Amino acid sequence: MIRNYLMTTYRSLAGSKINSFINITGLAFSIACCIFIYVFIKHEKTFDNFHSKADRIQRIVFDNRDGEKLEFRGATPFPVARALRNEFPQLETVTQVYIHNEALIVIEDEQGGRKIFEDNDMTYADEYFFSTFDFKKLAGNAQLLQQPDEVVLTRRLADKFFGTKDVAGYSSLIGKTITVDKASYRVSAILEDMPRNSNIACHMLLPFKVFEKKNPGMVQNWNDLWSESYTFVTLSKNYSAASFDKALVNFKNKYLDADKAKSHTYHPQPLLEVHGDERYGGTYYATPGVLILAFIIMGVIVLLTSCINFVNLAIVQSLKRAKEIGIRKTLGSGKSSIMLRFMGETFVLISIASVIAIFLAHYFLNAFNEYLSFIVELDLHIDGTIILFLLALAVLITLAGGYYPARLMASIHPIQALKHSIKAKHTGFTSRFSLRKFLVITQFTVSQLLIIGTVVVATQMKFFKNRDLGYERDSILTIQLPENDRQKLNVFRNKLMNLPQVKDVSFNSGPPTSASNGFTFMRKKEAAKSANFDAERKFVDDHYLSTFHIKLLAGRDLRESDKVTLGDSVRPYNILLNKKATAALGYKTADEAIGQEILVQEHEFATIVGVTDDFFNVSLQQQVSPCLLFYGTNWVGTANINMSNVESKATLTRIEKEWQQLYPDDIYKASTLNYYMEHKAFYVIEDIMYQGFKVFVVLSLLIGCMGLYGLVAFLALQRQKEIGIRKVLGSSVNGIVYLFSKEFTWMVIISFLIAAPLGYFAMKTWLQTFANRIDLHAGFFVVSLLLSLLIAGLTVGFQAVKAAIANPVKSLRSE
Repeated sequence: MIRNYLMTTYRSLAGSKINSFINITGLAFSIACCIFIYVFIKHEKTFDNFHSKADRIQRIVFDNRDGEKLEFRGATPFPVARALRNEFPQLETVTQVYIHNEALIVIEDEQGGRKIFEDNDMTYADEYFFSTFDFKKLAGNAQLLQQPDEVVLTRRLADKFFGTKDVAGYSSLIGKTITVDKASYRVSAILEDMPRNSNIACHMLLPFKVFEKKNPGMVQNWNDLWSESYTFVTLSKNYSAASFDKALVNFKNKYLDADKAKSHTYHPQPLLEVHGDERYGGTYYATPGVLILAFIIMGVIVLLTSCINFVNLAIVQSLKRAKEIGIRKTLGSGKSSIMLRFMGETFVLISIASVIAIFLAHYFLNAFNEYLSFIVELDLHIDGTIILFLLALAVLITLAGGYYPARLMASIHPIQALKHSIKAKHTGFTSRFSLRKFLVITQFTVSQLLIIGTVVVATQMKFFKNRDLGYERDSILTIQLPENDRQKLNVFRNKLMNLPQVKDVSFNSGPPTSASNGFTFMRKKEAAKSANFDAERKFVDDHYLSTFHIKLLAGRDLRESDKVTLGDSVRPYNILLNKKATAALGYKTADEAIGQEILVQEHEFATIVGVTDDFFNVSLQQQVSPCLLFYGTNWVGTANINMSNVESKATLTRIEKEWQQLYPDDIYKASTLNYYMEHKAFYVIEDIMYQGFKVFVVLSLLIGCMGLYGLVAFLALQRQKEIGIRKVLGSSVNGIVYLFSKEFTWMVIISFLIAAPLGYFAMKTWLQTFANRIDLHAGFFVVSLLLSLLIAGLTVGFQAVKAAIANPVKSLRSE
């Protein structure tokens, strides 16, 4: 019986090849999209849930009240971890990390050769790290990160450094010596690669003791805040997060000065909420709920489009198979039996589409990983969860797309079927308010919603990329510096300035808009402590403004004599402030601020010698924030070179050669500033949404067009005799094309009237999340309408012209 059933199903699919191809293709793409969305959401919603203590691990965050403004910070000052250990013995563990560091690694082989590598994801962690988090260890010591000369590698780096090995082979690597940033370390453990859905995933771990030794002032400083510094605690089983939250009030009152304690409030944040909390941000990026919702909606839209195609084409098939249904009923088949048969055929077709969808989904995920490999790594694992998801999806599509056509077929009267008197009117295809019209209008509505969303998001992204940021970025080459040797920097500058393409060179902590930032607080010297406000602090030199073409509003630029090295005690120094900072200090004009002395971090006296115009020191999602620039020598991480032609290969080659002469044991890393900004996760969420919209709108329109093509082909077949008569009576090709097109044109217009207000509300709500945004105007919606009319016109017009130019003799001779 099963063989017979499968044979009839095969004959049914083979008997209508075009419809079967349209249905299978549309369903395969839509199911592939659903698989992709499932894998993406699973990745985003399962961050760090694999740790055994995940329900008890908390990240320490704090709120800063600045007047009416409330700021949320996920990072913490370095001394917080040690103070928590002293004050809260009831905490099971307290660990701190400093993440996303770059490292230069040198490996010496037994023959005395040297291999140089670099890694952009090294983390400093303390000895409590592995007591807090669970990462699989392939080989190594029981106690890790306790000695200052040990390094922990992941499998990926171990294979890269020493060659691929089996699990047992990693034990031979323990104790081997490698050089990291010109210091020797012994390998103490090899870990399985850390899952990317972890807030503390990295490739290499160095002891936090190393960071403390390198930066003694930073790790004792309660006032400065670094965006990569995080503190995590593990609550004991009998100690609740609410109790800990209350206890943190006395904690901050004890360790912070009175005024700062009034504005700061420390909180524990559950580890499982870190990645999805936009207020405090993840350790690299946070996934907002709106992105998850947008992906779900887009997946539903594409799936709905396929189901609409399926229903429309299945109803078409019901007319062609009416005689078969009549014979089956005459031979005794009941309504339920016929419905079950056609629902079964639907399930088989969906199963075929699902197999194809798995391969398509794998391709989609690989393309997504390649595009955003610096953020996520999504893999399609055919496990129990994905099988259950596919099965549930197949059943859902079978019910949504197959139930109504099956019931319609089962309700056909056998006498009408056998007398060939089943017409389009029996399927609801010709009534004024038919199911077909409703489904087509729905299809065009969701397609136009996607088009509106894509156009708006694309325009917002273009606005981000083309907005004047208040500084030069198109002609800047950024080079990373391996060390802070002033003599080498001066030699490098002199050599570069001799190159004809080079206009200026600045050594600093980073470009004006940077992914890595340091923060401080300041106030007028005579003001109360309560007047303190947060500001970004940048280490710059006397060429910073001229290199980036940052406008100076008042005063002078920094000079060589303004150079200062910050320490526990520091002499007064000169600074530049942006206009936002002077306004926050209470100065009405830039000139008024010149010569004024302010207090930075309660112990540093700084004199304002210049005021710059505001430039974007943050991403365009936010407003410009107060910024302090001073000629600091503590941290010089990049060389920024202003060039007349940043793409000049001859000049770039010469720059690299000069750099390698000064740093022969390091790896040269350079990029244009535009490339740096595009690949430092400033707009990663928006870019994911934009790429998603583009893919889903193309798929939705493609699937919709295929369905519309099949539907119009059927209508042309149904009306071929009418068309033949009209042509014999003198109708033109244009008249017949108009006959077909007018109904679909009205459907597109009705769809637009539904989609436009929905799209306006949705995109206006999304744009409200940006401090700098475009304005919605009618052009976005006109584009959607015109594009929909064009697509529908081309799809319908092709079949209409084909029907109009057919020889009427062929369609009338059977009469």
